[in-house]
Amino acid sequence: MNDFVHPVSDEFEDIYFIEGAREGRYPYSHSLLIGDVLIDTGISSRLLRKLKRLYPINNVLLSHWHEDHISGNRLLPDAKFFIHQKDQFLIENVDKFKEFYGILNTPAENDFDWLMEGIKLQNTKIDEVIEDNQILKFGNGFNIKIIHTPGHTAGHCAFLELNSKIAFLADIDLTKFVFYAGIDSNLMDFEESLEKLSQLNIKTAVTGHRGIVEGEKEIKKELDDYSSVIYKRNERILSYFTETNPKTVLDFKNQNIIYKYYSRDKKYEIIAEMIMIQKHIDKFLKKGILASKNNGYVLK
Repeated sequence: MNDFVHPVSDEFEDIYFIEGAREGRYPYSHSLLIGDVLIDTGISSRLLRKLKRLYPINNVLLSHWHEDHISGNRLLPDAKFFIHQKDQFLIENVDKFKEFYGILNTPAENDFDWLMEGIKLQNTKIDEVIEDNQILKFGNGFNIKIIHTPGHTAGHCAFLELNSKIAFLADIDLTKFVFYAGIDSNLMDFEESLEKLSQLNIKTAVTGHRGIVEGEKEIKKELDDYSSVIYKRNERILSYFTETNPKTVLDFKNQNIIYKYYSRDKKYEIIAEMIMIQKHIDKFLKKGILASKNNGYVLK
């Protein structure tokens, strides 16, 4: 067995955790191979070329449109590609990514262009769109249920193989960082998606950046811990508001509200942080916790 291909189950053969380059850290991600079905292609070009020499890959399920999960699509020209309808447009029009990340005409745009050129991102023609609760049947008796889990992106999906109860959670990755900084992200949808996953019987969870989590009880605990990251952000952001002094999202700039520290990608991280803070404000407005006042927001 190659060092990046790991069997997930002793009982269910032909299901493999495919470890991405740099241990799945951005701009790469992990994948799951179920028979001839590969979920996400961001393991790196080098590893994907190696994988396709070892195993037939006839079908590709894409969890969502982000570049670190689709960068290898161009290397599988004969495969059939699936994605949720709400993410189809972006997969087929990658030139729109900058707009949906909110970085068009910002200081972060050039760095993103450089990255996209480096991973040779190309449009992918989608052969079939998928929807929530749909069950896709593949060879060797594999039945993969689509679980629409919006929030990270509008069409983000998890996938559950029904016989083995092995799931791929994609960018609900059970790390200590929760990301919803796309124009199509939605914080309240994200919270509902986490609750939805916690109600499922999942024996093994594979995530896009962390790897494997075993056991139904442990998976539920990890989902709770992941949700608590959002809850703590809710509390922290809300603590800045008063009933009398209106604040705008610009008042949070450079305050490390979500990023504990800014890295060499600071230009983008500040933009992403501001977008995510606005998602919290949108939630507080919808729930009647905040109200608009003098072009800002106050506690209601």
